[in-house]
Order: sequence, then structure tokens, then C-alpha cells
Amino acid sequence: MKLYKLDLLTLLIGLFILSGCQETETIGLDVDPATEIKGSLIDTITVIASTVAEDTIITNTLEQYPLGYLNDPIMGKTTANIALSLTLDPPGLTFGTNPVLDSAVLVLYYGKEFHGDSTSKFNVEVHQLNETLTESTPYYNTKPVAYSSSILGSKFLRFNIKDSVKVTELVTGKPDVQKSKPPHIRIALDPNFIKTNIVNAPATVLASDLELNKSIKGLYLTVNKAQSTGAGGITFLNLTDSSRLEVYFKSENGALIDTTLHKFPIKNNGAPVIADFKHDYTGTNIQTQLSNPNTKFDFTYVQGLGGLRTRIRFPYLDKLKSLGNITINKAELIVSVVGGTDKFQPAQRLLLYQNDIASQRQFVPDFSTNPVFSMTDYDFGGYYDKTNKRYKFVITTYIQDILKGKLKQYDTFIAPINLNFNRQQGPVSSGTTATSAVIGSGKAGVSYKMKLNIIYSKIN
Repeated sequence: MKLYKLDLLTLLIGLFILSGCQETETIGLDVDPATEIKGSLIDTITVIASTVAEDTIITNTLEQYPLGYLNDPIMGKTTANIALSLTLDPPGLTFGTNPVLDSAVLVLYYGKEFHGDSTSKFNVEVHQLNETLTESTPYYNTKPVAYSSSILGSKFLRFNIKDSVKVTELVTGKPDVQKSKPPHIRIALDPNFIKTNIVNAPATVLASDLELNKSIKGLYLTVNKAQSTGAGGITFLNLTDSSRLEVYFKSENGALIDTTLHKFPIKNNGAPVIADFKHDYTGTNIQTQLSNPNTKFDFTYVQGLGGLRTRIRFPYLDKLKSLGNITINKAELIVSVVGGTDKFQPAQRLLLYQNDIASQRQFVPDFSTNPVFSMTDYDFGGYYDKTNKRYKFVITTYIQDILKGKLKQYDTFIAPINLNFNRQQGPVSSGTTATSAVIGSGKAGVSYKMKLNIIYSKIN
């Protein structure tokens, strides 16, 4: 009986506190009536948003690597190329007696994203690098990679990241068999290059990964823009799993002639793979915004591959202190999308983060690596709502901590991330998504402007 009276008293006190609010509103949309938060709503917080360039990215530690060319009438031109090294499996392999090359195929498995016009066709070319990649060197997206103009192989294709590929496999002592493999690209390489640099290479070249890459330097993947069609797009390749160079050859084995396959995997461990990408905003509204950082525009831009992010400021947030002793029940940033087409869908996911006093990126308290205080990915938000054409971020603790003086407000940013983003990576500039979005700014008078909605309760 005593416990029953205590629960009833707690409920009455809670109702008394909420009844003291001047307005009864519910923040945001799509709220479950059973769990909605009651209190006073403020939706007139000033939000200042501007487009800024992203930071540079170290590109030899990516989970997937971008390839392609995209000419987006809004976001400008994006070019993405890949430089890669090969490894031996196993080191010290041999091509036997009197080897005769049958063929050599570069096998490139797709990653988890394509952004652009799916009807476009691309002429993918393979070149030789001019210098060996080194494992200890950090490679940034701002530094171009030198390669030979000679083409070792090419293929005209669509980037199809969903359909499987039929492949004929060798079976020792039996007829070859055809098998279905996960989606990938197969490009035949120049047999003379393979003969000279691999099949007939000295034994010392095939002794280790280091010696192999000293000899052949590496390969460079690029798209010939002049020989491609459509608006283009950027696909991603998984180069750390099954991607490889396959070399088919015949050699003498006593009185027999065997057909054999040697695989040369593409790996990051000891054999670097790097991404080489850049953006060109010439003639776009983006260039206008970047050249006029102090001007308020109706909308801003976000773009992956080290492209663009939106900087956000709440300059008058401290004025909430004039309301007295309040607690923030919920704070939600609404980010509306402007435009978007079937060819260029808005980014499926955005990340909101903050800078600290040293201008270093930090998660906001609502989304951090601390499991005690942090929200789940879904509850924090940032996923594109196609029906309402917007993103939502729940930043209740962030706003409350600023008002309490636990956090000082520096710059807040929004930028694209891939759907499988792992927060253990930290809020780094993303090189694993090419998606983008045009979003409303905080400029007054714009119907699709960015809004910060705050529900609060006064504490007596």
C-alpha cells in the first residue's frame, strides 16, 4: 500500500509541473501518442546555415573505393579514379616450364553504392602507374596520382552492382564449369604486358609483394569521359576481399600440358590501394556560395567524397535562459530537402556533429561512442524521409548542455555518410559515399528552411 501511494504522489507532481506550461504542443511529426512529450514549443530559434568545403581525406584506408565520372547539373563534375597494388598468392609462386599465357583478367567486385544515372555507360580503362605506392605514405584526395597514358585494358559497360555474373572456372582433370558470382567487373589486360612483367619475369620479382610492385609499380583505373555516355555516376568497388588479377596459362608438367590459374589479390595490407577523386564546381551556384561565405542563401549543399558540408550556428540560443529554470524535453533539427530527381536522389543518410575549441570534429552527446548517454542510430536520426522530403536529428542533450554551460557552442556541421556508417570511425569526412543533397538554409521567409524545434518545461 505504501508503494502505491508513492507512485500516485509522483504522478500528481508530474502532472502539476506540466500543467504550468503556457502552451501544450508536441514536437515534430509522426509522434506516438503513447510516448509523446508535452510542454511549451519554440520553433522560432534562429538558424544560420552556409555551404563550406570539406576537409581533405586520407584515401588509402577506405572500406570501399570510388570509380566513375558524374556530371550533375547542380553539384558539378566529380571524377573518381583508383590506384592499386597487387600481391602474390603465395609469395614465390612459379609459372612452371615453358609457360604460355592464355589470358589475364582484372576482376573487380562491387561495393555497396552507386550514385548517378544508372542508364549511363562508362569506358573503364586500366593504365600502369608511374611509381610504386608505399604502405607508410598517407595519400590524400587532393594529390593526383601519376600514371602512363598507355592503355593496358578497357571495357565499355554499365555499373551494375546488383546482378550476378556467369564465370567459367577451371577444374583440374575435369571439364570447366560455369558458376554464378557476385556482381563484378572483368577487364582483359594486354597479354604482352602480362608476359613481360609477370609470366616471364625473373624469379626475384615473384619472391615477394614488395619486389612484385617494385617491378610493375601498380595499376590505375579511370573512366574515359569522352567515350562514356549519359550524365554518368560513381560506383564503389570492394578491393580488399575477392578482387584480383587472374592469370591463365599453360605449362609443361612432364608429358602433360596443364592449364593453370594464378591469382594476384588486391589488398591494402602491405600493398596500398588509394582513391584519387576531385570535384569541379565551375559555373554552379555552389561556386557562388563558396566565393561569398558571408552571404545568406535560400539553401545549402552537402556532398560526399570530400566535397561539401553545411555549417550550422544557433547564435541566439542563450536567450532561452530568459525563460527561467527550464528543462529541454526534446530538441529536434528539421532539415528539408530542396529538389532531387530520379537520377540524382538525395543522400540516404546525413551525420550531424560539432567542432570543439581546437576545431576538431566531435560527436554531439546524443550520438557518441558512450553507450550510457548515446542514442541509437535510428533514434538520433539523419535518415532521408522520402515521403516528407526531409531529415530529422534529435539533439536534446546537445542543446541542454549548451544552455547549462556544460558545452560551449562552436560550429555544428551536417555532411553525408554511407548507410552502414560505424560511429567508431569518428565523424570524419566521408570517402565512402558519393551522395549529395540540396537542403534548406535557416534564412527567414523560406518555406523549406531549416528549423530547430524545442519543447521545454519550466521547473519551479
